[in-house]
Amino acid sequence: MFYFPIFMLKYIKKLIEGGVSITVQINIFTAIILFFLSLLGICSLFSFTKKKGHGGKSSKELELNFIKKTKYLLREQRHDYMNVFQIIYGYLQLNNKDMAIEYIKKSINLSLNSSKCFCISIFSISLLLEKKMKLGESKGIEIIYDVDSCVNSEIRDINDESGVIDYISKLFDFFFDCTYNGNQGAKLFIEVYEHIDKIEFVFSGDIDISLFEQNSRGINNITKVDDGYEVVLYFDKTKDLLVGDNICSISNSY
Repeated sequence: MFYFPIFMLKYIKKLIEGGVSITVQINIFTAIILFFLSLLGICSLFSFTKKKGHGGKSSKELELNFIKKTKYLLREQRHDYMNVFQIIYGYLQLNNKDMAIEYIKKSINLSLNSSKCFCISIFSISLLLEKKMKLGESKGIEIIYDVDSCVNSEIRDINDESGVIDYISKLFDFFFDCTYNGNQGAKLFIEVYEHIDKIEFVFSGDIDISLFEQNSRGINNITKVDDGYEVVLYFDKTKDLLVGDNICSISNSY
């Protein structure tokens, strides 16, 4: 689901570079958009109907939470790619081939970086990583992820999920404040390592030391390491969600 738009953007790029007429480009472009939106709708409906019949109160709550997050993801991705398509469409109408190709390259890189977020087995953290990547971009900060997970589970649930998400969100905002400072073109490298009982973050890049020292009050658990600043967050308890062919989940506690 996350890789399909990348292939589509590459296909559009080849059409433009191949010298296809502007009318044909726009017609093909419109057809691809309609097909993509239809596919997203079908995926969303399929996910919902398959999950609908699963019993068990605690498992049902997990399923409904998963459906809610999936619908949010589909809606956000559809909105983002419609914006991308509209910008490319505008360049094509203006017959600005170079700008269209440049924007496609940028969108492909963003999509590849976004796909790394979903290597994490805890879906809510994946969504947060993608959200923060977009926020960083809006602040003029290029977020570059390097994600590694040694967890075999496809999807997991954690205790105090809202507390964990809130802490990670504030952590990212803190490093944004230490990096931004009006510096357009700044880069923030974020390494993420997922383990069964914890998750580690290492922040490096264009971090202003003076801003870091000034704003670090009230931010706990940050350790200076050779390649940046490390934060280790331990999970109180996790649940492995065993996803079958029918997308229904059975939860097992570690």
